[in-house]
Amino acid sequence: MQAQSIDVQLIDATDEALQRSRAILRKSLDGAIKREKLTEQQATEVEQRIGWGLDWDAVKCADWIIEAVFEDPQVKREALGRIGELARADAIISSNTSTLPIAALAEMSGAPERFIGMHFFNPAPAMKLVEVIPGAATPPAITDAAVALCERMGKEPKVSPDIPGFFVNRVFGSVLSAAVDIWMQGATPETIDSAIELGLGHKMGPLATADLVGLDVCVALLDSLHEQTGHPRFEIAPEFAAMVEAGKLGRKSGEGFYSYGD
Repeated sequence: MQAQSIDVQLIDATDEALQRSRAILRKSLDGAIKREKLTEQQATEVEQRIGWGLDWDAVKCADWIIEAVFEDPQVKREALGRIGELARADAIISSNTSTLPIAALAEMSGAPERFIGMHFFNPAPAMKLVEVIPGAATPPAITDAAVALCERMGKEPKVSPDIPGFFVNRVFGSVLSAAVDIWMQGATPETIDSAIELGLGHKMGPLATADLVGLDVCVALLDSLHEQTGHPRFEIAPEFAAMVEAGKLGRKSGEGFYSYGD
């Protein structure tokens, strides 16, 4: 499905964060122009449909809010509580959480009957999948509306039950833990990734994927899955945690399981 125009207001905590977001968008648009997916005029029109600011009052005008703060329950609580206070009574509130329970986040918003999970994958401009996760109080009409909104964006939504990790991270967490265990026993990241790519038909192995996503994000993912399920497969290996503590976060820091230089 061809994506359709949507006006968006982005709110962030600092001017620095807003400038970083603008730069990421510009890089994405330039890439699309280079690949002849967009014209210069279309890219300009995309930029013009996006507002950027620090003022939370913009939430009052929104038809649909997508919260996308860091995957920390307290940070989520603060953001969703504020959104719930400001949003219109008919506005739909959603969260881009990758692992946190939708039912719990819905209660944080104060409007569980208007709340739904919408998990976009990184990098969002390129990844088609969106996990749509209704909570216990989410009516079917809002689930249908979320699916329709994703399709309007040109995405491919899949409705998931509200279980730890939903579809993808439930499986990815298991595969990543197994890959880390094999790495700790002496296999190189290149060998592990290439074996899984060849054996399972994956385009990118789990350790390279972890570097792309961010090892700090992956540790938080495993920690959340372990806390919610209690399953030993999601326990974080000390060597893995030590990498994050040393600032080896993957591509964004220049080093993780692989080295990336500048």
